[in-house]
Amino acid sequence: MPLGSGDRVLCGVRLTAVLLALLQAAPGHAQGAGYLVPAPGKDKGQAEPEYKCEVPGTPVITLETQSKYKQADSSRATIDETANESYLKAVVPLRAYAKGLVQIANDYVRSNPRNPTAAACALNWLEHWASANAMTDMRSKQALFNLGQTLGGFALAYLQIRNSPDLQQDKKKRIEAWLKALGHQVVNFMDQNNEVSGRNNHRYWAGLAATAAGIAADDKRLAEWGIESARIGLSQITPEGTLPLEISRGKRARDYHIYAAEPLVATAELARSRGVDLYADNKGALKRLADRVVASLDDPSFFEKATGTKQESFPDNGTVPPNRIAWLEIYQSRFPSPRIEAVLESKRPLASSGLGGDLTLLFHGSQ
Repeated sequence: MPLGSGDRVLCGVRLTAVLLALLQAAPGHAQGAGYLVPAPGKDKGQAEPEYKCEVPGTPVITLETQSKYKQADSSRATIDETANESYLKAVVPLRAYAKGLVQIANDYVRSNPRNPTAAACALNWLEHWASANAMTDMRSKQALFNLGQTLGGFALAYLQIRNSPDLQQDKKKRIEAWLKALGHQVVNFMDQNNEVSGRNNHRYWAGLAATAAGIAADDKRLAEWGIESARIGLSQITPEGTLPLEISRGKRARDYHIYAAEPLVATAELARSRGVDLYADNKGALKRLADRVVASLDDPSFFEKATGTKQESFPDNGTVPPNRIAWLEIYQSRFPSPRIEAVLESKRPLASSGLGGDLTLLFHGSQ
């Protein structure tokens, strides 16, 4: 029976909706393996693999860091050089371990065919710290912030290698239990944090930590708490693409918008694996934030007008360090933009220990 004009219109609308859904579900362009690296196909691993596995650093069990900013500065924008020196000294072992761990996990992803000994090396690094109950004795608020900023990187490294064949199951169980315990430590702290840091970038980094640890340990509560933490940030993004709590950082407002965007985008990518589209939250708030940040990299005038303060220049040659915008590789893989590609192209590969290492490898698929 021929379709009437109304039926044809209805069919057309349905077809358009289906095509739109398919386009939205598909990646923006060819990309790498992402965070959830699948197991290699049968007989796809290296037959006689070799990998030089360095010894991980001594586990950091106790941490008691203090803020690097002058406490009299309400905007927390002026660094106290003495406090900063003490802070950097305290976190060097933690940062060295995080950087080494993600590099090993990335080596596994990079290997072709997959090298299971690289995965086993990353597993041993994780298990070494898990067995020592590393990062379980956090003795200051700043130390708990440090945990929130680094746990995501640990869990994201594990997600990259956990499907490698023949990994020792007892080690995997210890690592997952450790990641879960650290995740709940972050959650418990943040649930009692009624200060601004309970709603600003610190919360978003804690959210990434909980989401990644929750997925790694198959803890639904952790993952959901992390996703809801990202929504706390997304709900605050204004029509202009700013975060009011980061605007309050005065001369570091631009810098803290970049810093806040990192965990929000990474969490949005993990949330996709749970069937949650954070990219669409608050009328596409992440796009507004990404656009605002990208526009400010070469021209901070918007933030200078918004804060009434000249923005801090980027160090060295005045251009943004690659590790600070590594998250744009994730965003570009979903929403390709010539403008963002131009920013990334000259800086690749881009890596960030807190976001799982080499994001050019994971999300662009080449280096």
